[in-house]
Parts: sequence; structure tokens; C-alpha cells
Amino acid sequence: MKTFLNLIIILFTLSTSCESHAINHKLSINYKAQTRGFLYQVSLNNNILEINKNGTQQIKTLNSQQFSEIEKLVSNIVFDEIKSNISTDDLALDKAIEGIFEVKSNKKSHLLNLNHNKLPINIEELFNQLEGYLE
Repeated sequence: MKTFLNLIIILFTLSTSCESHAINHKLSINYKAQTRGFLYQVSLNNNILEINKNGTQQIKTLNSQQFSEIEKLVSNIVFDEIKSNISTDDLALDKAIEGIFEVKSNKKSHLLNLNHNKLPINIEELFNQLEGYLE
């Protein structure tokens, strides 16, 4: 009986620590830029990173340190200062690739329409860092 009680206590402790670990990862990043012959897609949900470049998909689970680095990069992005930098004229003439960038973190959500070829520096650094984890 005593062994059974100890086992229950251990299981309860482990399940609690796993739950608190999952709660800390409240960051979601989704980005998609696509035209007729081009696809670039980035998705980060619950520390699972997926990048799709023209049909070549890579998946990786980020460790705590990598996830913290990404959280820091996202916190450096001033979303209120970033304006949509894509023109409908450029889209009509295929001069630009529209990228839809969505970030959800700590009950805040940001949605931006961007020119994939002219990304803001902080967002480009974020994507470079994410791609670096897949190398």
C-alpha cells in the first residue's frame, strides 16, 4: 500500500511538471507566402517548428533554450509600428509575393500582410533564426 501511495505521488508530480512546462510555451507563429510557383511557410506551435520551402518540409521540436531565443526575438518586434507594405498593384503584376504573418502570444494576436521580398528586419531575423535550427 505504501509503494502504491508513493507511485501515485510520483505520477502526480510528473504530470504537474509536464503541465506547467506546456503552459510556458504560449507562442504561436504562422507565416505563409505563396504565388503560383512559390511557397514559403513557417509554423511554430507548442515548440514544434515546421518550415515548408516549395514543397520541402522540415519539422523539429525546439528545446527550451531555442524557444526562449524565439520568444526574445518576437518580443523585439514592435507590431504597432509595422505597416502593411504590400501594394495591390504589385500583387496584380506579380511584382510582389504576399506574406501573411500571424503571431499569438500571451493573449495578444497580431496579423500583418507583408511583401515577402521586403520583410521588416526583425521579422527577417526571426525567420533566419528559425531556419538555422533546422540545419
